[in-house]
Amino acid sequence: MLSYYLMPHPPIIIPDIGKGNENKAINTIKACEEVGKKINQLSPETIIIITPHGTVFRDAIAIITSKTLSGDLRNFNAPNIKFNFEIDTTLTSKIIENATKENIPVVTLNEKTSNLYNIDLELDHGAMVPLYFLKNTKTFKLVHITYGMLSPLELMNFGRCIKNAVNDCNKKAVFIASGDLSHRLTVD
Repeated sequence: MLSYYLMPHPPIIIPDIGKGNENKAINTIKACEEVGKKINQLSPETIIIITPHGTVFRDAIAIITSKTLSGDLRNFNAPNIKFNFEIDTTLTSKIIENATKENIPVVTLNEKTSNLYNIDLELDHGAMVPLYFLKNTKTFKLVHITYGMLSPLELMNFGRCIKNAVNDCNKKAVFIASGDLSHRLTVD
């Protein structure tokens, strides 16, 4: 693993969404831009992102296994901000294999299973906002994970499964955990 980052995902920090209000979070923006520069310098093959805003299961971790994943920020009045990524299926498969060996429940999400669960298979803002700050990073593949409501021990062990998979596949990867800044929203 090349590096690990914890990044916020408030959509307001993207100028097309904030429309001037992003300046209220200028230090957050500068920090995200700095992370983007550091990741660009590392030239990773793969970005592994864990988001709280994908499909969350009470009893399993969700991993996207389709060949590609795309999304936009139309829900935040910015439909012009769009991303399309190739999924690193090799690394994704190895993570799933490692988790299965450790008895950590994983749900694979692809075109077939998304229909089964009646969910949209697209990038969520919890992934898109951090990835927005990597727009200058050379082409990379993506591993998209949404944590489940498992025990802290199971989640920690899943983290080891990720790290071991990166080592086993000999990947130049960067890990991003996307987290909320606050759930204390104000009226304005």
